[in-house]
Amino acid sequence: MVDKAWVHLSRVDPAYERGASKFVEDVAAASGGNDMIVCPCIDCRNIDRHSATVVVDHLVTRGMEEAYKKRSDWYLHGDLNSGVADDGSVHQWNDEILGLYRAAECFDEVLAGSGDLTEMAEGDDKKEDEFLAKLADAETPLYPSCASHSKLSAIVSLFRLKTQNGWSDKSFNDLLETLPDMLPEENVLHSSLYEVKKFLKTFDMGYEKIHACVNDCCLFRKRFKKLEHCPKCKASRWKTNVHTGEKKKGVPQKVLRYFPIIPRLKRMYRSEEMAKDLRWHFSNKSTDGKLRHPVDSVTWDQMNAKYPTFAAEERNIRLGLSTDGFNPFNMKNTMYSCWPVLLVNYNLPPDLCMKKENIMLSLLIPGPQQPGNSLDVYLEPLIEDLNHLWSIGELVYDAVTRSTFTLRAMLLWTISDFPAYGNLAGCKVKGRMGCPLCGKNTDSMWLKFSRKHVYMCHRKGLPPAHRFRGKKRWFDGKAEQGRKGRILTGREISQNLRHFKNEFGNVKRSTSKRKRVISTDRGSDSEGLSSESEEEDEEDEEVNVDEDELSRWKKRSIFFKLPYWAELPVRHNLDVMHVERNVAASIVSTLLHCGKSKDGLPARKDLEDLGIRQDLHPKIQGKRTYLPPAPWSLSKSEKKVFCRRLFDFKGPDGYCSNIARGVSLDDCKVTGLKSHDYHVLMQQLLPIALKGLLPKGPRLAITRLCSFFNLLC
Repeated sequence: MVDKAWVHLSRVDPAYERGASKFVEDVAAASGGNDMIVCPCIDCRNIDRHSATVVVDHLVTRGMEEAYKKRSDWYLHGDLNSGVADDGSVHQWNDEILGLYRAAECFDEVLAGSGDLTEMAEGDDKKEDEFLAKLADAETPLYPSCASHSKLSAIVSLFRLKTQNGWSDKSFNDLLETLPDMLPEENVLHSSLYEVKKFLKTFDMGYEKIHACVNDCCLFRKRFKKLEHCPKCKASRWKTNVHTGEKKKGVPQKVLRYFPIIPRLKRMYRSEEMAKDLRWHFSNKSTDGKLRHPVDSVTWDQMNAKYPTFAAEERNIRLGLSTDGFNPFNMKNTMYSCWPVLLVNYNLPPDLCMKKENIMLSLLIPGPQQPGNSLDVYLEPLIEDLNHLWSIGELVYDAVTRSTFTLRAMLLWTISDFPAYGNLAGCKVKGRMGCPLCGKNTDSMWLKFSRKHVYMCHRKGLPPAHRFRGKKRWFDGKAEQGRKGRILTGREISQNLRHFKNEFGNVKRSTSKRKRVISTDRGSDSEGLSSESEEEDEEDEEVNVDEDELSRWKKRSIFFKLPYWAELPVRHNLDVMHVERNVAASIVSTLLHCGKSKDGLPARKDLEDLGIRQDLHPKIQGKRTYLPPAPWSLSKSEKKVFCRRLFDFKGPDGYCSNIARGVSLDDCKVTGLKSHDYHVLMQQLLPIALKGLLPKGPRLAITRLCSFFNLLC
């Protein structure tokens, strides 16, 4: 145990100098005779190393750094990293530090592969000394007797309040100047915004700011890095001063923020606990045929069979990608759509892979307009890293085996709502060919009065002898004799779109028909990023392809640049919660005849136009139009009973939010529910709330639909 009593004496006291000399002698002896010692003085701050004589001189003339002096453990000088400490405590300390700060710092791979992390700290590596000093400074108590806040936690808490409440820089600066006077004299809280930002900067994980065209045409990187204007739409890269009209060079109009995934994946394996969890998938596959985790999926099995070398290394990573737009300002009257791109690590067990701390934000695509079809422009840096992780791999230190290995990664699929499905896959998801699977064979119907397409071909997927195929009155008045078409494989889609010319950018385009020629990719793709062969026959510029098949595609998705993407059996998935929320909201609105009700005069006129459901056709009575009650219509008294049942529901703590807040008993309306509330409503409450309120047919249909979603998730 290191003697610390001397450090609190006056530096002019001879006992202080004797204590400092004894302290340095003990540290030098414990370090195995190492001549160079980490100096804890005010100026060196546990970063620079000096001889024992110089360290004693610094301690006497300058004094010890205040934050380090207040620590109960001087881990840099004997409490943890000395030969006195047992190996178990050293390893425990290494694991704890890496577990807490694995997302903040990075060790050198060569040093990591050479042995225990303690050896790295004892070496002459300045980078590790800076990390340890930074760690010590962050964990310093806010004041000596404070047990609830460290220096880092206090600053982060205050800064979070500033951002959440929109405090100005001046008001926050004034607050920081006032708070130290309210705290004990020996507090370590910074007294200015500049110092706070400088402190937080040291813990920044780091991200890339990439300038983008204001019209989403390209990224100003690689071959476009030095351009002042977009090579396609000629828009300026820089903002314009609204008063003078001058270009404010250095202030970009739009900035993409990319959080590199490779360093984060490498850091995961530096934590022994996390490295063990990342192997979970290898030995925990389901044995009863039930799907509990993506490791039990057909996609996982097929890709393992296709790439056995990749599957043989249990530490290789499988990822899923998800994205959607949201308004970061949380104001409905402000139109702004920001698109985060998230990655999920499927190597982790089910209880960990979906925790928010294990979901990686890789891209933050700015607004105010959604990128739409130009989403691929912003995905370029991520696809580039994914290609590197697949084709070359990355040397990574594994804390479990204490050795290095080559890490590779595969993107299994994307998950999104239906509109984002079209942006990711590059196909149409509305209109005449709105089914991404059926494509040109989509059996669509235009409703003249509702002014939308509907798709009545869903019975084609039933077995040939299914009784629903012969039901006419229940559906569109026709028996279904058709068969569902064959779904194109990823390789077939890739081949069909091999010469598709992508046109990115949200600028007004010509209405002339797009020519089908060999693609000359827009955007900032480097030549090395493309996975297509460069030895293609350049003489065949016009390709004979099915024009109807091509007309349903808006672009050739950037995901086909991944060598394995065309081999995946399922490339894009729908988020069940989005679908379930929309279905539940439509059902409830139709039952209560409010909001997003699908029943109304246009719908009834369409029934009349199609010549089906004569009992529901609108009837004109003088100047008024009467809509006969439908089997699914609730009377006013039944609506009150339905709403009362939802209003009176009280679930267990944490089961769902208070649904009663969204139920109006006076107006018989249900509004303001979140996606999870609709999830609970659809799977548990709706069949019970409708008991005895509807005829058997509609009630049974709704109950079966609820059961379907219940089985699905």
